[in-house]
Amino acid sequence: MFTNVNKYGGNFIEVLSTEFQNASNVKIATGYSSIDTIQQFQNDFLRIAENGGESKLLLGMAFYEGLSQRKHEIVSNLHNELKQRSESSGVFVANGRRFHGKVYHFTNDNISNIYVGSSNFSTSGTKGNIECTLPISSKEQETLLINFLTDIFSGEYSVPFDLAEITIPGQKKVVLNTVERLWNSLKKYDPNAISLDKLPRFIFPLQRIAEKEKSNLNVYFGKGRWNRATGKTRPRPWYEIELIANRELTEQENYPKGDFLAYTDDGLIIPMRTQGDYFKNIRSRNSLQLFGIWLKGKLEKKGVLKRYEPVTYEVLLEYGSTEIIFYKFEEGHYYMHF
Repeated sequence: MFTNVNKYGGNFIEVLSTEFQNASNVKIATGYSSIDTIQQFQNDFLRIAENGGESKLLLGMAFYEGLSQRKHEIVSNLHNELKQRSESSGVFVANGRRFHGKVYHFTNDNISNIYVGSSNFSTSGTKGNIECTLPISSKEQETLLINFLTDIFSGEYSVPFDLAEITIPGQKKVVLNTVERLWNSLKKYDPNAISLDKLPRFIFPLQRIAEKEKSNLNVYFGKGRWNRATGKTRPRPWYEIELIANRELTEQENYPKGDFLAYTDDGLIIPMRTQGDYFKNIRSRNSLQLFGIWLKGKLEKKGVLKRYEPVTYEVLLEYGSTEIIFYKFEEGHYYMHF
């Protein structure tokens, strides 16, 4: 056991230093990494690849949370250097689901050592924080973990760094993009002009879809979109959402079918649409992000949702509402409350 506490195994960084020196192959799958840890072991990664071994690093959260400009440059350089030495080596990012595990696999001849625990491939994870990382001694568990790593590094769960568009937070935008222009051009009205007394309504419960990690409230965490022009995969837009209604909802008398205008409880008018089989898809027109900017924006303003974190049932409970209510005040016109 290695905890970064002397009397409980000491610093995990010392284990990594020894393992890297002896390894002919290395696979590390981690949620996060730090610049100094990558730089500390960069030459070891490259030496292993140079000698014909597999040298792989997976960053489990980078595709969805982004990397700083400096870290992006360092990781990109490491990936390119590894690929030049060995086609089977490189840096990868998780795609389709965030990866938050920490698995380290080193091999040398017939020796195979695997460590699993809480230690990220970072300074804080390997010597700063109190962590708990264990060597795997069970052959059965070792086999499962080797198979697991093979899958994690496959195209089913990850994409090579050079084929992924990684967000660099803080980069200034020169011009407003199309979605921002659409949002800023939404018409406004006075919510007090609508009386909700005796208006027919239908309620969309959000609990069922919020409990699914890749629900249509959380499409950002699904697989990214391949950009034909660049050949790279990019994350889905953070604000892209839609609601998928079941038959019980769509068969209600006041459920909208086709285009309608949603008059929000905070004074905006959002063009909306239901489409698909039995009009089950509830989305904003022109861009799926308009609905998301409104709904996720309310959660963010309340301080219960941080960017690049999923909308969960717990988030909705902290917000104070687990449903959206649509009040129909005339055909094609609904008051939307959340």
